[in-house]
Amino acid sequence: MSDVVVRSVAAGRARLTVPWVRARPGSAGLVDERLTGIRGFRALRIFPRTGSVVIWMAPDLLDVDRLVSALDEAPPASAPAKPTRSIPDSSTGELARLVVGGAVLAIVALRRLLRRPRITAGSSGLLGAITLFTGLPFFRGALRSLRGRSHPGTDTLVTAATVISFVLRENVVALTVLWLLNIGEFLQTLTLRRTRRAIEELLTIGEERVWLVREEGVEVEVALEEVMPGDVVAVYEHHRIPVDGQVVGGEALVDQAAITGEALPVYARAGAEVYAGTIVTSGSLTVRATSVGRDTTVGRIISRVEEAQSDRAPIQTVATRFTRRFVPVSFALAGLTYVVTRDARRAMTMLLIACPCAAGLATPTAISAAIGNGARRGTLIKGGTHLEGIGRVTAVVFDKTGTLTFGRPLVTSVVTLSDRFTANEVLSLAASGELHARHPLAQAIVAHTEEQHLHAPIHQACEVVLGMGMRAELDGTRLLVGSPALLRQHGVELTDEAHGWTEQLRGGGETVICIAHDEDLIGLLGVSDAVRSGAGAVIQQLVELGVSRVLLLTGDAPETAQAVADTLGITEVHAHALPEGKLQLIRDLQAEGHTVAMVGDGTNDAPALALADVGISMGAHSSHVALETADIALPGDDLRQVPAVVELSRHTLRVVRQNYGLAIGVNLLGLVAGAGGSMNPVLAALLHNTSSIAVVGNSARLVNHTPHLPPTDEDMLMAAPLEDRRVR
Repeated sequence: MSDVVVRSVAAGRARLTVPWVRARPGSAGLVDERLTGIRGFRALRIFPRTGSVVIWMAPDLLDVDRLVSALDEAPPASAPAKPTRSIPDSSTGELARLVVGGAVLAIVALRRLLRRPRITAGSSGLLGAITLFTGLPFFRGALRSLRGRSHPGTDTLVTAATVISFVLRENVVALTVLWLLNIGEFLQTLTLRRTRRAIEELLTIGEERVWLVREEGVEVEVALEEVMPGDVVAVYEHHRIPVDGQVVGGEALVDQAAITGEALPVYARAGAEVYAGTIVTSGSLTVRATSVGRDTTVGRIISRVEEAQSDRAPIQTVATRFTRRFVPVSFALAGLTYVVTRDARRAMTMLLIACPCAAGLATPTAISAAIGNGARRGTLIKGGTHLEGIGRVTAVVFDKTGTLTFGRPLVTSVVTLSDRFTANEVLSLAASGELHARHPLAQAIVAHTEEQHLHAPIHQACEVVLGMGMRAELDGTRLLVGSPALLRQHGVELTDEAHGWTEQLRGGGETVICIAHDEDLIGLLGVSDAVRSGAGAVIQQLVELGVSRVLLLTGDAPETAQAVADTLGITEVHAHALPEGKLQLIRDLQAEGHTVAMVGDGTNDAPALALADVGISMGAHSSHVALETADIALPGDDLRQVPAVVELSRHTLRVVRQNYGLAIGVNLLGLVAGAGGSMNPVLAALLHNTSSIAVVGNSARLVNHTPHLPPTDEDMLMAAPLEDRRVR
């Protein structure tokens, strides 16, 4: 029985898991060697960390059994490692092409600036050799298309432009185009490498050594790799939990936002399930490991990221569609002219008129200008494909915590339940009880008191009741600040009026904090993860831009998620979504025919960001993995940049189409004149240069384009004065 597992087969693409690729990553290049001779083989992508191999074939020639047979046999231990084609050329080679090409272009520009003599024949030969060196990756791609291994695409277009530029003795034009394209290739390589590095850092969980609890209760520091399922580990305050497991001792508050997306820490004690990569914010735990390493939840996230990247369908760019049609037609017209007229010079003129230099500049110049436009506002767009893709989205999925909301608790309501205390006095007493607590809810109360310029009395003593709240002594009186359970533990019961307010606040997605002074319940605070300023206007603008579905996705509770959705006018809500659930939602939307953008900021969003047609990381506090996995990284916490980048993309696509219209229009005029014999090669060269200049000038308009931003919400919840609600 074969060890190779077939994971999916669809539309000419097969994804397999090959165990020996994961066991011996250095031999992954042998996959390329074994598949090269198979008829219909087009492209390959390998993920050595997970052993995934994604193969693209001609749909009518896809034979899964043959692929499995080719990859079934593991290489011998002595087999040499071979480089894999799925990984771009080494960064050293790409950097060399960038440096050499850039230096030569700088020298040429300087000579022209100083009005030095024209380049000699010897210098022209050297310039041609450097141009060939700079364009090696594109020439290889064109050669593969000539062999039938792939459709004619950008590589064929660029190669044809280079060859005809040589015929026209315009080596500088060819070198300029190739140098610009090499910049894009180099940035893509850096992005892929940084993504892999981010994933590797995630796999370490941040803890290289852990405290292992022996049977006699002795704790021994060991390497994380030595921990096995069934072992018990001790985790202390401010450390990450290194394993998935069950709490067997201790109690603590655990920040699980990286895995579940919950904004607030959860209370964990004996019997609770905890996840690797989450952080103990206060207290300590002993945890019996149920999963370690790759088998943990965070380990599965890593696998999902790599699999999602491999499963994502390539976006059909304007340039790809154009070159598949234009390049063959150009050569066919030149050949037809020769067959009809038997005039090689006229056929050559036709080919020169049809030179795709202007078409070759149509997309990269517009994309470069648009990416530069985004960079001026702090938006990092990791390639032209992603810029084009975001303009075609029909469904946008928003993570809630940290994206639509601030990702931290804020005081949003104050309720007084006693005539003896005003809203400000209730807030001040609550802050007094929480002054020395480190729970995020306590910090939110203290911070809001300071923002309101209120004085919080200093208590004489306090005690943390883990998972419930704080008990403090203030000038001979007792303060209780915490959950209803804390009050019941000290003999203070909620009145019917308090129950009514509690239900109302919880119905709005707020966490209820009770404040008792001695034996009296004097007030309630509502604390929630408040919605960001202008979020509603952002949703509305996306709808106006043609996005047919906007969805809210979160690992938080349904009640909290629905409250946020109702505020923003979002009708589709998916709560309690772990990373696998988020991934499935993206797949379902794509299966329905949607082009999907995912907007998130956490580690648990990374698989969905990778699988979505365009992944967008939002916020200054995005996790490292989310930032590197996403295709577009937005600055700060300004949600308005989401529709702004969609608008920029659509404007860029219009400019690209205009560029192709210019290039094709000029070429068609020239083709008609050339076919009639009324144009010579010199005029043909002048004509194609004119179209190139027109294309570059049109693209330059994108540099100063200003996307329309929706107005901010001046009545955002955090800045608004709290309503003084009284129950009489």
